[in-house]
Amino acid sequence: MKIEILYPEICTLYGDKGNTMYLKLCLPEAEFVETTLNAKPLFLTEDIDMVYMCSMSEQSQELILDRLLPLKEEIFRVLDAQKTLFFFVGNSLELLGKYIKREDGSKVEALAYFNSYSVRQTPNRFNSLMKAKFENMTLLGYTSRFSHTFGVPEQDAFCKMEIGAGMNPKTVYEGIHKGKIIATYMQGPILVANPDFAHYILKLLGADQEKLPLEDEMREAYAQKLKDFDKPDLELS
Repeated sequence: MKIEILYPEICTLYGDKGNTMYLKLCLPEAEFVETTLNAKPLFLTEDIDMVYMCSMSEQSQELILDRLLPLKEEIFRVLDAQKTLFFFVGNSLELLGKYIKREDGSKVEALAYFNSYSVRQTPNRFNSLMKAKFENMTLLGYTSRFSHTFGVPEQDAFCKMEIGAGMNPKTVYEGIHKGKIIATYMQGPILVANPDFAHYILKLLGADQEKLPLEDEMREAYAQKLKDFDKPDLELS
């Protein structure tokens, strides 16, 4: 099994590198490849089981798009083939839409694989705890971001919020789940914070395990957090 981590030198925010660390713990025999900013993504030339990318600064978004846009047709072919699992968290999901609108009204061209678009509102940071339903799971996490995303149809959403806002303040739906693409603003890191979802991702990779590393501790923390989410005065500011 081969897993590609995109741009780990600049995609490092909010502890979501913890997803990579946990996958390495779960899959000790897998090969993890770290693709740096000026290297061509390996998934375009080799069979890769999963591609992972996490949160980055707004400046880093534009640097990454400069590298990816010339490869757009190649990227689309891989996405359309649905052989590779793409797992994007935080604002990395915004790269898949048509554009990112800057604070001054100008637009950064994005990959346009989806018809969505994102709008930045820096310096106003949007923070929210997140409790959401995905299939038969309750996911727990949070988001901290400067932008909202619009234009994702309900049928392509990743999850439905029970606590916290969705992709933007006008929807209860969050993220993107279409084909073998999972993209979400939810942070945590999401795999460590949600053991059932960690099982789900590993199952998609054909590597589910009867018991995950540190699963007892993860479930204990999850159960406590679930209780905390029921507190009426709970907030994230």
